[in-house]
Amino acid sequence: MKKSRLILCCLISLSVAFGNIATAQAGRKSDMKVNYVLKNIGVKSDVREKLKPLLVSYLADKKVANKEYDDLKDKLKPSIDAGTITEKQAQQLLNLKWKADEKELAVKRQYEEKFKTVLSAKKTYQCFSLLNDSKSKMAGKDADD
Repeated sequence: MKKSRLILCCLISLSVAFGNIATAQAGRKSDMKVNYVLKNIGVKSDVREKLKPLLVSYLADKKVANKEYDDLKDKLKPSIDAGTITEKQAQQLLNLKWKADEKELAVKRQYEEKFKTVLSAKKTYQCFSLLNDSKSKMAGKDADD
């Protein structure tokens, strides 16, 4: 009886720990992107302070816009990788992808206006460009390189 309780406690602890790790990784990825943009946008510190919460909010809203598609894609990843995805599954992915793209475009347009309250149009364009840089570019070198 004690062994089963111990095993159960260990399993619960592991599941909580791995859940926290996944959440932390998602947060670190977003933080890395925000810090990268702030570092490379080339604006004064007072503007960076105003821009930071907008960037955090933008990335969160963009993630929400893509959630349904990303969830299904993650669920079907083994089938996609193995090449065994069905026609019905592929059509579901396509439909969700187009919906996610529409939602994401709406988020981008909304945040274009918000970014322009803090940045010029030129810097807003640069901000979106920096947000689209690859993860390896963000981790390895500046946008100026």
